[in-house]
Amino acid sequence: MKALLPSAGLYLIAATLVAASPAYPADVKAREAVAHPHSEHPHLSVDKNLAVDQVYQAAMQLAPEQALGGAYQQQAEAQRRVGRGLIANRPRINLNYWDDQAGDSTGLQESELGVAVDLWRWGERRNARALAESFNSGSQDWQSYQRLLVSGRLRQVLHQLKIRAARRQHAVDAVADAQRLLAVSETRFKAGAIPRAAVMQSETLLLAARQQLLEHEAELVDAERQYVTLTGLQRRPETFSEALPQRRQIDQYHPQLRLLLTRRQQHVQKLAQQRHQAAGNSTVSLGVRRERGSDSEPAVDSFGVSVSIPFGGSAYADAASSEAAVALADIDVQIKRTRLQLQQQLHEVEHQLDVLAESIDFATRARDLAQRQWQMAEKAFVAGESDIRPTILALQHYRQSQVQWQVLTLRRDELISSLRQTVGEPL
Repeated sequence: MKALLPSAGLYLIAATLVAASPAYPADVKAREAVAHPHSEHPHLSVDKNLAVDQVYQAAMQLAPEQALGGAYQQQAEAQRRVGRGLIANRPRINLNYWDDQAGDSTGLQESELGVAVDLWRWGERRNARALAESFNSGSQDWQSYQRLLVSGRLRQVLHQLKIRAARRQHAVDAVADAQRLLAVSETRFKAGAIPRAAVMQSETLLLAARQQLLEHEAELVDAERQYVTLTGLQRRPETFSEALPQRRQIDQYHPQLRLLLTRRQQHVQKLAQQRHQAAGNSTVSLGVRRERGSDSEPAVDSFGVSVSIPFGGSAYADAASSEAAVALADIDVQIKRTRLQLQQQLHEVEHQLDVLAESIDFATRARDLAQRQWQMAEKAFVAGESDIRPTILALQHYRQSQVQWQVLTLRRDELISSLRQTVGEPL
């Protein structure tokens, strides 16, 4: 929280107000109405009955990744249908027709109709089924990872709301304290106990406090807009806090790592699929033929079977699957990098929590001490035993220590949520 010491600009504002009113302070209420902050945007209502789980469900419905879950399920189902097929590819119809009308025109005619199908290579159908299972696991792992993504966004915006609402409340309290101090100053000025400059300092303090309130009002409105964009709700929960996670390590059960490991398995299956496709499939063709040599000869009907078997060409298979091999190596690098980043983030959050525990203890004692000093300074000023300046300094010191203590406390709650997010525990 910024210091509330009288600045030159605010001092000039107060001096202008005094100069414009010879019968100071005859119109105090009018000046307060001009200086009092107001917000053009109403704040969100706080609903005691609104659970965080309801807010989370609303955020899930508006998540931009929502459509991906259905797409991944369709991908898994499509690959599953391929794995259940009896042939490796779509069947093909072959149609051939010959005659000699453009040549000798002896009446030669030949027509052939057949169906060609590709057969599974050894292990290719098993590979297709394994790829379908990987796609299905990937769809489920994506849903878990999406829940973690939405949880992270919601945690961030809820903690921002708590911090900014607390800062705004402190600013409201600071305005109330400054108003009370100004009232005492005006009473003592009327009694001739203090000079007009002391009253000007009190009013300058009030103006600065109201400026702080305006700034914190704007910050709170920004946080509320982010909350509405994320959830679509016009209400926010009254409280939000989380307990420390039971698991304090990064393992393969983390939703992000689990998704990456499943995608790695998909790349393994795709690499095998690419090699099978590049090696080619054996083809069986079944067909019927009708032919005659000339107009004087009868037509002859026949049935035929042909088999086509590819062989060799390992160099072509390696070249065709090289892109899939590069993708597999890339996902391995991504897994290692993600695990390292999560581990570093975990250690950093744990370290911040340890340091913050001591800081909160010091801030608590500093707040209590500053509160007693402010109470003593206020009583001394009211009793006429002190000047206005040490009273203002005591009030500023108390307000700063109060804000610092609460911000540190809220920061601890935020770090606990960050720790849960890092180890992969959604809301």
